[in-house]
Amino acid sequence: MNRSTIFNTLILLPVIWLFSGLLVVGDGDKPMVALVVISAITSISYYGLQTTRDNLRHNRVLWVVLALTVYGLFSHFYHGISSREIRALLMASVMLICFPRELISQRLLSWLCLMGSIACFGMAFYYGLYLDMHRGLWPINAIPQATMSAAISLSALAMMTGNDTCNKKILIAAFFIGMAAVIISQTRGVWLGYFITVMLIVALRLRHLLMTRKACLITLATLAVGSFALKPVVEARIDETQYEVNQIMSGNFNTSAGLRLQMWAIAPQLVEDNWLLGLGRYHHEKFNELYRQGQASESLKQENPAHYHNQFLDRLVKSGIIGVILLVTLLSVPLIGLSHVSHQHRYMLSSIVLLYATASLTDVPFSHPQPLLLYIFLVSCLTTSSRKH
Repeated sequence: MNRSTIFNTLILLPVIWLFSGLLVVGDGDKPMVALVVISAITSISYYGLQTTRDNLRHNRVLWVVLALTVYGLFSHFYHGISSREIRALLMASVMLICFPRELISQRLLSWLCLMGSIACFGMAFYYGLYLDMHRGLWPINAIPQATMSAAISLSALAMMTGNDTCNKKILIAAFFIGMAAVIISQTRGVWLGYFITVMLIVALRLRHLLMTRKACLITLATLAVGSFALKPVVEARIDETQYEVNQIMSGNFNTSAGLRLQMWAIAPQLVEDNWLLGLGRYHHEKFNELYRQGQASESLKQENPAHYHNQFLDRLVKSGIIGVILLVTLLSVPLIGLSHVSHQHRYMLSSIVLLYATASLTDVPFSHPQPLLLYIFLVSCLTTSSRKH
């Protein structure tokens, strides 16, 4: 093993962990702190400060992450926000400043997607099917876990739209394994964004994705086997959804979907006097005040929501309109200049953004360190590499 390989391996340690341990370990963001520090020191020692200067000059995602980090630190000391989210933003900032993007080749990213999809599937299968454990008791909550599974699967599908056929088998495996992990999670909000995006990509690039009759047959066979194996999971979730819709129509809002509707309705009332900076950790006090005034139900009080199952409303409540603007910017910046990049980069970036934007309608993926770090890494690598294609 030569000197260059050793140094590059050390630099890639947090990336390898991002697509492995971070996907299965509940507190996987904690050991990543040490890995990011090792990577940053090694990168500066080996490549010098030129990489840092280039990243600060050209990586527009890094600019948004730095703005989020500064505002997050201000909010943390002003009225308190999640320390895990701050830690994730700090790690992402250091990593994006020091990381040499040229180390992430398409071949490496293909293998990372395969490794990540296997990790996601293993966790979902073990806790969701083998142990039949409630989704809220998984080491990583099933909703952010499904979001990461979907992001990796969609990245693999989007990479298949490129002209490089060397990694097709790896990408096909990563796509279907990731899809299975998404389905096992039984997360309806992620299902919606994921399958809409899959259908859009397939509709736009069908001929390129299925270039041969053999590829068509293998794909159809895989879908048939997967559909048969996972049919009970899907049917159970559909039945549950129909039940909840019927309950809401009859006036019962104490179901999972009904409680979400209550959270969305009360969020604007929480922030009406603090719309600029939000309430931070004091949102609980405001919620209790509304409950005493009879504006929050007993069932919602018992739920004691830590967040409001909508990233935009939750960010409004805790970080104000400034936080919402920064969130929208984080979703929008990767889409700048898409018309000037390759089909592959266009589909990868737009699919990841669409997935996270859709997932944000029913959950808070950017408030969990794991999906936040995965999103930042993927869109940052793709936007900086797009300038070179």
